[in-house]
Amino acid sequence: MTTTTQAPALWYTRCPVPTASGIAQNRRWLHALFAEVGVRLDSVISSSDRAVRESHFRHSLPGSFREGGNVPPIWTRSRGQDTVVVAITWVDEQQLVLVRPDSGLRSVEDLRGRRIGLPRQADSELVDVGRAESLRGLTTALRLAGVPRDAVEWVDVRAPEWDLREPDPTRPPAPARHLLVDALLAGDVDAVFLKGTSSVAALDEGLVPVLDLNEQPDPMLRISAGSPRPVTVDRATLTSTPELVDRYLAVLLRTAEWARRHPDEVVGTIAAETGADEQTVRRAFGPDLHLAFEPTLGDAVVAALRDQKDWLLAEGVIADDVDLDAWIDPTVLDRARPLAATLRLGTEEPAGAA
Repeated sequence: MTTTTQAPALWYTRCPVPTASGIAQNRRWLHALFAEVGVRLDSVISSSDRAVRESHFRHSLPGSFREGGNVPPIWTRSRGQDTVVVAITWVDEQQLVLVRPDSGLRSVEDLRGRRIGLPRQADSELVDVGRAESLRGLTTALRLAGVPRDAVEWVDVRAPEWDLREPDPTRPPAPARHLLVDALLAGDVDAVFLKGTSSVAALDEGLVPVLDLNEQPDPMLRISAGSPRPVTVDRATLTSTPELVDRYLAVLLRTAEWARRHPDEVVGTIAAETGADEQTVRRAFGPDLHLAFEPTLGDAVVAALRDQKDWLLAEGVIADDVDLDAWIDPTVLDRARPLAATLRLGTEEPAGAA
């Protein structure tokens, strides 16, 4: 009698935003290149088990990689989860403070004494990513305008609990209307903050921007819950099988190379990843999206991650500080670069193509 042995498995997850991991999984490069070494990759957010899907926020599964927004990984690290940052990516996106077209409001300065909407996720033990996202954007906008935080009225907008699921390729792209848009159109609040594809959908509803943080030349003023995007792995996996972590980073490095040469294909892939149409992706992320996927640990992105960590601590989003220097391990990226030059993303891609 013959028996079959199932390949050992690792987990991966990424946010529904532009990520190198998202491109690599969407085009099945991650799966194929791990299958070459006898390892199966499974998606955290495709699991039918809610506890497994929550690892997207908690990073609780052993043998798991994550690339995406920075609030959950900082939060879970502050709570003692032993993860490691092995790279960081940065994708600029539209970041808008929005008002109703008939409001008479024309600038952030005009928001003095007005009601500002902040989502609040009810009945969840998970970090409230949406609230942190809005609060970061709005407090940056107020600071730029010289408006004190206590000069506006902060209004909670009830938000559903987060539960990410793998995108359904059989469903046509149709970004859902955001709860903050509903609150603004209903007159419950006078201004809200939205970014990325949600901000494009809000503009299509007729809302008017009074500021786009993405136009700020200083990248430290463009920090959000979305960027910088850490790539993290549990430390046990890095310690026990460093070659697999090297391989994951090498695939992302090769994916970034491919993206630089295929701008149109990148837009189509990110449309599938975000559940938006291609025009929305172009409006949300701009003409240089294909240049944004390079995993790095350069001084600028590390400084930005430190700034976001400090801000989350000051705002009480995290209770305990994070030693960023101990959290980051640059050796993986150093080892992954020569490995990346040997990988083939597909039959049409020669190894090391640049």
